Amino acid sequence: MPDFGLFLQFCLVISVSTMCEADALRDFNGTKDDELPFKKGDMLKILDRSEHNQDWYKAERSGKEGFIPAKYVRVDNDYMALNVSRLEAEELLMKNGGDGTFLIRFSETTRGDFTLSVKFGGGVQHFKVQRDGAGKYYLWVVKFNSLNQLVEYHRAESVSRSQTIFLNGLPVKPALFHVALYDYTAEEELELSFKKGDKIKVFNNSDSDWWSGVLVATGVAGQFPVNYTKESTE
Repeated sequence: MPDFGLFLQFCLVISVSTMCEADALRDFNGTKDDELPFKKGDMLKILDRSEHNQDWYKAERSGKEGFIPAKYVRVDNDYMALNVSRLEAEELLMKNGGDGTFLIRFSETTRGDFTLSVKFGGGVQHFKVQRDGAGKYYLWVVKFNSLNQLVEYHRAESVSRSQTIFLNGLPVKPALFHVALYDYTAEEELELSFKKGDKIKVFNNSDSDWWSGVLVATGVAGQFPVNYTKESTE
């Protein structure tokens, strides 16, 4: 069977417009004019990952471009196969993986938009990735600052309203909720503001200090400091 992950990485490399995203793992201040400073938790758009220099990426954040050290970020979207057509996506997904296997590609009907193609039940379903006026991504109601966040959320929340379809077909874990112990005002674009007593549905708890979640009352998604919350027993 073809290696699905390698194929998608190949598609990513040959894309004319290689729009990757990366999450900052720690702060980087930069020491040269052509370097791009950032903080832990920032989302950066990777503009160039040259195979000739794997230690540095060219990236963009908040309209500014520069070079960043590769080891300071995590690129987590080998599912991007931007220039694959709808038909090619269907053929590829039907030959590889099980239900929930997916890729993200450029929309064939709307320039600059993205489509999420997901294998399920003997076929492939296609979902338009919406963007609001602030540039946030969403499928239905919950909005995200990055495609990475959208994908992570829909590993445990269905991408469909009429069927239960999880990305990658991963086992569904029991929902985890936290409640805010104190008020918190976001200091960065990816962070979540909340008030004491607010309930947060957690969808990523892999980091020891910062988790990702959705405010139950508003549906707003973002990262939050774990030590400002506690697990909800309700």
